[in-house]
Amino acid sequence: MKKVSILLLFFIGFLYPNECIGQNSSNNKKYTFKRGDKNGIGKWYMGREIAHVMGFQGIGWLERSEREKEEDVSTLIQNMKIKSNETIADIGAGSGYHVFRIAPLANNGLVYAVDIQVEMIMAIENIK
Repeated sequence: MKKVSILLLFFIGFLYPNECIGQNSSNNKKYTFKRGDKNGIGKWYMGREIAHVMGFQGIGWLERSEREKEEDVSTLIQNMKIKSNETIADIGAGSGYHVFRIAPLANNGLVYAVDIQVEMIMAIENIK
């Protein structure tokens, strides 16, 4: 009986392999792959290269002066349409770059900065 069960599972897996495919990446035109910056992973999303995962050692990059120009953060925050009494959580807050731009708009609410790295939270505490 055990052999029959194993053979049955084998043939089901062999006959229906497409049932295991999660998604077809060729249908997603937002992602492209090409050589890019040494700080990137070679995968691009909507024309912008995805960076490597970074830690607290990259705080200087998060706080770089050209970030507003590169990312248009003020438009991002404006499009959030933040009301003064809202409660907002920045999950993965990093250095608090967005938190310190959002907080004045939610001046009667709460803004939480959450990060998994203690060093990032300490940096936010030092900046505020």
